Amino acid sequence: MKILDTNTNFGFYPYRKVDTSLDTLKDILKSYQAKALSLSLKGIFYDAIEGNEETLSLLKGEKDLYPVATYDPRAYPKGIEYLEGLRAKGFLAIAFFPRLQGWIIDFAPFREVLDVLKRENLPIIIHTSGYGELTKISSLAKEMENPFIIAGFHYSNLSEAIAIMKRLKNIYIESHLLNSPDALEYIKRYVDIDRVIFGSGTPLLSFETALDVILKSTLSEDEKEKVLSKNFEGILGVEL
Repeated sequence: MKILDTNTNFGFYPYRKVDTSLDTLKDILKSYQAKALSLSLKGIFYDAIEGNEETLSLLKGEKDLYPVATYDPRAYPKGIEYLEGLRAKGFLAIAFFPRLQGWIIDFAPFREVLDVLKRENLPIIIHTSGYGELTKISSLAKEMENPFIIAGFHYSNLSEAIAIMKRLKNIYIESHLLNSPDALEYIKRYVDIDRVIFGSGTPLLSFETALDVILKSTLSEDEKEKVLSKNFEGILGVEL
């Protein structure tokens, strides 16, 4: 069964001592025969453009790792032109980190960034949590065709997710915090299992734990395969 992790990273992590090197990430993925989307942590904690260039440089030639871009709206308008042509540069998605960077979803510069991304039609991955956050995201997503993948969304927020996902077809949930025994079954019942995308947060978080959320669920084998790879490949329109 193919595994495609949409939430990995590498580089220096400033908040605790942990091995987040690219080699460590590659070793983890290899042990599970997994592929992944990834980005340099430099793009989150230092400078987005430098981080994006590092991501492209270090992942060039990697057959099982695919680059993800990022941008910090607090820097707007600096670097906004870099977001034009992201797909042509080789990025498969763009990720945002409002909680780590301290900005809010309805931040005016973020709206300006999304206006640029409308023309790119790349998947938009947003790492956020908390009641009301997905509701705010939905007000932006309804004006766009881009798929929005919400990472870091916990089981306790599932009622909000289901309410929004029933109304908007371009909202998806990343899976690593859906760690209640019935979370996936709940989404399957009220929305569609096609709307769940596998991610782990490795190497900062446990790949094995995130994978067990899927493998030990009561989903069928075909449904597990959808979550682990096919749903995201369907978003992209290509098989990785």
